[in-house]
Amino acid sequence: MPWYLISYVPCPLKKTVTILDGTMRKVSNLQSKVRRLSIQNGKMDISTTSMKQVRPLTFFTHGIIDKVELNTCSFEVVRVLDLEGCTVSDPGYMRKLLHLRYLRLIHAHVNELPVEIGKLQFLQTLDLRRARGIKELPLSIVRLRHLICLYVHEGMKMPSGMCNLTSLEVLDGLLVGQLSSGNFNQDTAKELGQLTKLSVLRFKWRCINDTTDKTLVESLSNLHRIQNLDICADGGRHVDLMREGWVPPPQLHRLQFQGTTCSFQTLPTWINPSTLPLLSYLEIWVEEVRPDDILLLGLLPALRSLSLVRSTTFSGGAAVEMSVVAADAFPCATECRFIGVAAVPSIFPQGAMPRVKLLRFGFPAVWISRGDFDFGMGHLPSLKYVQVELLCEKATDVELEEADAAVRAAVEEHPNGVHLNLSTW
Repeated sequence: MPWYLISYVPCPLKKTVTILDGTMRKVSNLQSKVRRLSIQNGKMDISTTSMKQVRPLTFFTHGIIDKVELNTCSFEVVRVLDLEGCTVSDPGYMRKLLHLRYLRLIHAHVNELPVEIGKLQFLQTLDLRRARGIKELPLSIVRLRHLICLYVHEGMKMPSGMCNLTSLEVLDGLLVGQLSSGNFNQDTAKELGQLTKLSVLRFKWRCINDTTDKTLVESLSNLHRIQNLDICADGGRHVDLMREGWVPPPQLHRLQFQGTTCSFQTLPTWINPSTLPLLSYLEIWVEEVRPDDILLLGLLPALRSLSLVRSTTFSGGAAVEMSVVAADAFPCATECRFIGVAAVPSIFPQGAMPRVKLLRFGFPAVWISRGDFDFGMGHLPSLKYVQVELLCEKATDVELEEADAAVRAAVEEHPNGVHLNLSTW
């Protein structure tokens, strides 16, 4: 066997991948039976190699920047092209890869996409998340009517006419902001509402003006197939427009609002078990947490992971009353994080959180001095990890020591041998 045919790696469908890993600069005698090729670590010139039978072609350089010289005639039936860490001096060869379904340029040194990329009518996935050299997508990209997944980075300007991508189901990496700072302005925000097949949408929302922000919310209201929606806000209170102006589709599985400026004034009324029966992942930031909020969240029937974050300063006010939380609350949850929210385990009665493995909560150290304070971790049968944030404000050194000891004692008493991560702030 030639030196460069290092190994055959079996695929799940009993297909093999040929891996090339060497230091020679030229490979000219690959076996004709090779159909799935991965080139790793080597600086190899394959420009004279005929591999017309290759379908997937992958480059992994692991920190070594290669200059890829491809003879397009040798890869005329390639369907998957994955270039990682490669320097592509002339991306024009892509225009001849008419059978291409998947193109990924992760950490690739590419300055632009060729205008002819619009001719790749079979392209379904275009991944440009870490192709920082590409500052703008060519207008021809809107001709990719079979494109299903588009991953970009926030510094990449989007062309007008994105509404023509009628097959798009995944759109990731947008920055909704002004033309000088984002890749989606008011016109493109309006076009977003016409991508009615979208099921996954992730973007960063930068405050622009009321008109554009309202246009964006209206567009989101037209996306009735959304299952995963991730929003990270950057400045302003514009996300609160969604509290009353947006109704989520019932098939929503994942909902994430992230960032200190991505907070609602209060928990939106549309977060309830009848509106979101399939929601399994929720991260939401609010300025004010009310007792009924914990009750509503606990009734979400499919919720598995919750992060409830209070964006304002954590004060030493009273904890959420235990009586408002039902005994069957959080039936499917395995992770619950209450950040800046005084939701200690004892507010959840026997029977609640039966599957929770990770619980994060915080409380003021001065509460320990009350004497009757109870953590109540023992009734959480699946608990394995506890993250506790101890608020030091207005607490004496003695109270801090007592609070620390009380937390550790409660964890040690749990029969599961719970792992504790305790921090003070």
